[in-house]
Amino acid sequence: MKKWVILSAAVFSLLTAGAYVQFNTVDKLATKPIPQTKSENHSSIYKLELSRWGVYNDGTHPLKTTKGINSALQWAKKNGYKAFIIPDGTYLIAKGTKNEDSEASIVMVSDMDLLLSEKTILQKEANEYEDYSILYLGEDVKNVTVKGGTFLGDRDHHDYSKREGPESAGTHEWGYGIKIVGAENVVIDGVKAEKFTGDGIFVGGTTITGSSIMEPNLEVGSIDDKGNPVEAKGKIRTNNREVTNFDDPSYKSYKNIFFWLPDGITDGSKVDVYYYRKDGSFIKEDKQIEFYKGESFIPIGADYFRAVIDAPSTKGVKVDRMTVAISKNITIKNSEIGYNRRQGISLVGSEDVQIINNHIHHTNGTAPQSGIDIEPGFYLGKNTLIRGNRFTDNQIQVVLPYGENVQIEDNNFEQNIKNSIGVYAHKGFMGDVVLKGNTFIGSSLTLEADNAIVDSNQFKNGDVNLLGRNITFSNSTLSDTGLNVGNEEGQKISKIKIFHNKVHSEILFIGDKSIQLKEVDIKTKTKGKGAIYGPGNSKSIYDRLKVIASNREGTLLPAGTYSYCSFQTRGLEINNAGKYSLNNCVVKAKENLLVVESLYGKPDVTINNSELEVKENIGYGAAIYVLGAQNFKLLNSTILAKNNINNTPLIKIGPYGDPEPTKVFNVTIKGNLLQTKTDISALDTSNAGIAAPPYLVEDNTIYKAVLTLTEKDMNFNNKLITH
Repeated sequence: MKKWVILSAAVFSLLTAGAYVQFNTVDKLATKPIPQTKSENHSSIYKLELSRWGVYNDGTHPLKTTKGINSALQWAKKNGYKAFIIPDGTYLIAKGTKNEDSEASIVMVSDMDLLLSEKTILQKEANEYEDYSILYLGEDVKNVTVKGGTFLGDRDHHDYSKREGPESAGTHEWGYGIKIVGAENVVIDGVKAEKFTGDGIFVGGTTITGSSIMEPNLEVGSIDDKGNPVEAKGKIRTNNREVTNFDDPSYKSYKNIFFWLPDGITDGSKVDVYYYRKDGSFIKEDKQIEFYKGESFIPIGADYFRAVIDAPSTKGVKVDRMTVAISKNITIKNSEIGYNRRQGISLVGSEDVQIINNHIHHTNGTAPQSGIDIEPGFYLGKNTLIRGNRFTDNQIQVVLPYGENVQIEDNNFEQNIKNSIGVYAHKGFMGDVVLKGNTFIGSSLTLEADNAIVDSNQFKNGDVNLLGRNITFSNSTLSDTGLNVGNEEGQKISKIKIFHNKVHSEILFIGDKSIQLKEVDIKTKTKGKGAIYGPGNSKSIYDRLKVIASNREGTLLPAGTYSYCSFQTRGLEINNAGKYSLNNCVVKAKENLLVVESLYGKPDVTINNSELEVKENIGYGAAIYVLGAQNFKLLNSTILAKNNINNTPLIKIGPYGDPEPTKVFNVTIKGNLLQTKTDISALDTSNAGIAAPPYLVEDNTIYKAVLTLTEKDMNFNNKLITH
């Protein structure tokens, strides 16, 4: 079977100060006499002898140089060397005669360290091919370290006019510096990879063997837990060993089965796998294997398997069973990866990858243009650690379309380019998504993935968009950065500080799904729209939310329950349907405290045990101006206007002007302390509207002001104190 490599690239540039300190020791060791005979090897390190292998280090003779390095690697491997040094100089790696030409790459061997200094350059010969690499590590390669050196692509001199074939898009996005396909236990340390037509470093998978399960190989029915065929409606099973055996010699090394490209099966169906010995005796079952990302492991002694799938019949059914090799235990560290066209690093078939302490920068030219892209496609892409890296001006810093389990911590993301994207996790990314201790400067964070954990990060001049379910966002600071939450259920936001020193129209947006928000402080010094906006949800909880935004327009309160919250703004506004409850809150403003209206539905508002204060003169309408509500309750609270000398009411129900049908359907003002400087109306219901119901006004203590009520209002036990 032809091997398939799912191409989804990554260009990688890595550099750290002191990355080459250890090479001083290596260079000294390399000056020791190298044995010239195969019979005796006194050193585990071999330094490439240029003349012996016909290799040129002056940037010429690419065919001879490439062939010579590969021959020397094979010889060193055969003779037991454990390290291979390529001396200083520029080595031109052949362009080859076709796409993915195996003779146009350095083909790495197992159990070997490839050592280069900062003065060693491996440069790709200018070419017209869409697929190439300088260093190739295939599925049979294990236990390799690649240390130091510069891997230089032909981006600036490439011929982009040719196409691989009629089906090619002609994007020339598969030119790689280092290509790892199915290798294991690989360390890339202190390299520089730049100016490739595709990715700096590509980490992927390849198919090993497989077969197609088609209609002639299937019959109606299922299999029980003991491995016996049973009748079952809506189930089909394989009926012979012809396409499900393990006769291929590769199964001695590879012990996995994946199921791809299902056709003719029931939507959402998974595969139940039953393993048997050669004599037909049953070994074990492995149920509910998902297509593409589900992996079933072949047990010891298994000779073949049978599969059960949900389908109405065998007609038109086709499923591919595949055994694959993915790259495992890969570390990329202390390196610089930049100026590549497609990606810095691509992970498109990997497990247990660590990307540590690299500088990944200026990726642009052909989509996706990411610093790191985890996009496994048919293969697995799981368990990735991205730690301590610096990302600079990649068009996309990190993109996570698919895959499983990623930890992104202690990185610095910085962008100074328009229409760029910071870290983006698609809803198709599964498992754990953890971001901790990162710094985002001009770089956004967008999470569609569910159950993500975002903790102790710093954001400046960007946006944070939480779009997945059950996201936890905590212990972070946002400077001139918008926060978008409440777009899916179960989000928890806590211990967040938001500072705005410039005009920004979107500070905190709260969507219509229920959230928990606790200990969020917002401070803004400039003019602009309100500090908070969005519909909210009646089930949302806002605990100890603090907003200081005195120079902004009125802050729009989303629906939900507010406890021990504090607002110092140009006023609050409620204009949407839903329940709004303020308990033990403080609201302070220069002129207007609260406007309640029913522009987008009738709100249900309760203010209880709270303190509301106008600091200067009451502005237009009233300090609390209720124009539309299903219910408005003001209970056991203090409303103050100690400095007001205007005639505007403290609280007014209904608009000014000619009477109109009421929009305020229930009002309770009970147990409050209302105080003004002059004898204005503490409560005015005189123009609440035609057919307004009687409102309950009870047990209030009123200093200086008076009550302006209609005759039908229920005026009980209110104390008017005039001195």
